[in-house]
Amino acid sequence: SDLYTYPGEYYDALMTEVDYSAWGRFVAECVDRFAGREINTVLDLACGTGKLTEVLCDRGYDMTGIDYSPEMLDIARSAAEEEGKDILWLCQDMTEFELYGTVQGIVCSFDTLNYLSSEEELTETLSLCRLYMEKGGVMVCDINSLYRYEKVYGTNSFVYEVDDDMLVWQNEWDGEKGECAFYLTMFAADEYGYSREDETTVQKYFSPEVLSSCARKAGFTSVKLYGEKDLSSPAETSEKLYAVIK
Repeated sequence: SDLYTYPGEYYDALMTEVDYSAWGRFVAECVDRFAGREINTVLDLACGTGKLTEVLCDRGYDMTGIDYSPEMLDIARSAAEEEGKDILWLCQDMTEFELYGTVQGIVCSFDTLNYLSSEEELTETLSLCRLYMEKGGVMVCDINSLYRYEKVYGTNSFVYEVDDDMLVWQNEWDGEKGECAFYLTMFAADEYGYSREDETTVQKYFSPEVLSSCARKAGFTSVKLYGEKDLSSPAETSEKLYAVIK
């Protein structure tokens, strides 16, 4: 299983501290600074419940959102329709997605690429992004840093409360494999008390060098890496690396 098949309310609860507006500003700045052409059509790859997709739609981009989870897309579609936003939603696997045409920009946010299981899978996914991207376009994405896996996730545990429900998140970092296992236990309130559901998912660490190498194998020509959304250089304690791929 993976995080993006969880019920949407749990996913959104885990993302409550995310500043989607800041992400929208960051994407727009990357487009303005690095794109070699005007950017109108943008793909949000692994869009989840579509919150960032909507923010980018509000900024005037013609948006398409792809996600593997039908439930996530149902939440995204309903929210967009309520606000009268015209967004194309597609239920597809990010490793083998198909578009009806090309796009000029691609966004893949919130360490989604780390859910790919190998360098080969990362290269395949980036190759599809390159296939559907017009010349002069840009891809904006982020990956988790080694510091985050070793020092933040490590073997730590987190507890989230969602109304009357509870989500317990335990981590197990394997430095030799370069993998971090997430063990999630959900306690959902019902008429009999609580029901329990256990899920396990794994993230793969990709170094900056590996990301750059895979992007070039996929046919991209330039990879710029930053430590924050202000486009500052990565630091030893940067928890994420933000990539602009051309």
